[in-house]
Amino acid sequence: MVKLKEYSLALGVINNICLCDKNNRIIFMGDDIRKRLFKTNTNVQESLPDNFPDPGDAEALKQKIELVRQNKNTQYLEVKEDKKKLFIFPANYAQSDNIIIATEEQMRRANSIEYELKERVKEVECFYKISNELESTRNMDEALERCAGHLVEGVQYPQLATANFHLDGSLYGDLGCLPGTPRYRLEEDIVINGEVRGKISVCHQKQAEFLEEERKLLREISLMTSRIIERKEGRKNLEDQRELLVSKNKELTELTENLTRSNNNLQAFLKAITDTIVVVDSDFNITLSNNEEIGTTGKCYKKMFNSDTICTICPVQQAFQEARPVSVERKHGDKYFMLQAYPILDGKNGQVDTVLEICSDITEEEHIKSQLIQSYKLASLGKLVAGVAHEINNPNTFIRGNIKIINEAFGDILPLLDHVYKENKDLKIARLNYEIFRENIPVLLDDMIGGANRIKKIVDGLRNFAKKDEGLLTDDVDINYLIQNHLRITTKEVRKHARLESNLSPTIPIFKGNIQKLEQVLMNMLINAAQAIETGNGLVVVETDMNKATNEVIIKISDNGKGMDDNTKKHIFDPFFTTKRDKGGTGLGLSISYGIIQEHKGRIEVVTQKGKGTTFTIRIPTLLTT
Repeated sequence: MVKLKEYSLALGVINNICLCDKNNRIIFMGDDIRKRLFKTNTNVQESLPDNFPDPGDAEALKQKIELVRQNKNTQYLEVKEDKKKLFIFPANYAQSDNIIIATEEQMRRANSIEYELKERVKEVECFYKISNELESTRNMDEALERCAGHLVEGVQYPQLATANFHLDGSLYGDLGCLPGTPRYRLEEDIVINGEVRGKISVCHQKQAEFLEEERKLLREISLMTSRIIERKEGRKNLEDQRELLVSKNKELTELTENLTRSNNNLQAFLKAITDTIVVVDSDFNITLSNNEEIGTTGKCYKKMFNSDTICTICPVQQAFQEARPVSVERKHGDKYFMLQAYPILDGKNGQVDTVLEICSDITEEEHIKSQLIQSYKLASLGKLVAGVAHEINNPNTFIRGNIKIINEAFGDILPLLDHVYKENKDLKIARLNYEIFRENIPVLLDDMIGGANRIKKIVDGLRNFAKKDEGLLTDDVDINYLIQNHLRITTKEVRKHARLESNLSPTIPIFKGNIQKLEQVLMNMLINAAQAIETGNGLVVVETDMNKATNEVIIKISDNGKGMDDNTKKHIFDPFFTTKRDKGGTGLGLSISYGIIQEHKGRIEVVTQKGKGTTFTIRIPTLLTT
């Protein structure tokens, strides 16, 4: 493959044009046109005509530019000093007075490219017309007769060309193009089901060689014709093949349209892509980029990641070594990137000449992936909690029922035992003197009943935690009961770090809200408070109060932990912000809690001091009080 920097159409056009504003001041001037006109690599004067040493050239240029502005057409000027021709044309035919000046060589190159594009478009249209003729015309004889005419239109010199289709002994098209007649001819066999059934021929009546593209076109038309006839004769899978051909025709039509627009869109192509694209040589030097900050010089690892050494896993290096596309994900700071490297081969020896690398910022996708993983974990936790609660509840139901019966039985048995003890002062039960047994057995039974009831409350709390939530604010919320019930679930986790105290006001009214979501807020806040404590004398305090003046329920969660600095405090409610990422933190807890309180029309206030602890104050209005 040829070197992109030397032969790229975009770079060639840019380096050989000069753009001036309505006052003939230079807006942009390419390196090549500056060297050709003014023999310098340095900056030139602001006004373009002032740079011409010959006053006549300068005045002629001004007149030509004025004619272009007035008539909106193209003019050319021959510079006296070196006899070079400059083409002058408007930058925008409709609105702007800006002017573009280009060298004659660049205009000829552009015309040559335009001619090549038109030839390829003509070939595509020929292919399309023949394809459409064979598919849409039921009478094959009529279709082949017209296809011969379409084939003539598709070659470079249609005025010199004749063509025909020869199938099963019948001739369609011009009789002048027969085997052995003209010297300049192309032929391709029509092969149907492995059998040669005819030929397609194109001839020149005068000396004119055929292009390699025309040979390829005839070969493709021959293959297409063979396939269509074979398919029609077979009558198998006709509808599927027809849809496929229509799809191909559509693609060809779109290709034709794209070819006509490609020259105009080429210059804006790179800048329109939001991802960073660079072309890198074997020494990791950037030779082309669509990012102005990165530019077109310097090492790729330095410009893209501010590193002084090659990346540990470098897709560019792999693409050079393995001559295949390579994709690598990389984390840089707090951001994630997808790096895709594509080798560009040298057309002469097939070696990798340069590598095109695309750098995409996938930070948001990675965060969403983390959020999904966290959601799956929470869903799994909910299922586990529900299962554990169910397994504990079944035996505990038997225990509670049996203890109740045993307690009632002892109510009847103890008077009988008291009577026996009067007759026998040495009475022992379970190796205990009767007085001790008589004093302690009711306490033991009460403790067992209390323990079984406590298990039931914990199970009920677990069930509430795992219960499916519809997200509606329709629950009757008793915030004190909610805190007490939830403390039974989180106490063990909190006490790994601190003591837990509560101070709940008895005057809190019941209000409308979402129990499930408020439980989630409490869990996030309590665990965060506990994990903020690094010393062994930690304390977490939960308080509730009612502000009757504002009709707000107030919940305070305080800790005596390490506190936060101003920068951390500013970002604690941002999604994915966390100071505990190395410990598995996702940065979603406080963000989700903030959103839940906003859904309840409330707010969260934070008071913190570095090294002295933090207090979160939640205020929820009770306008929806039942």
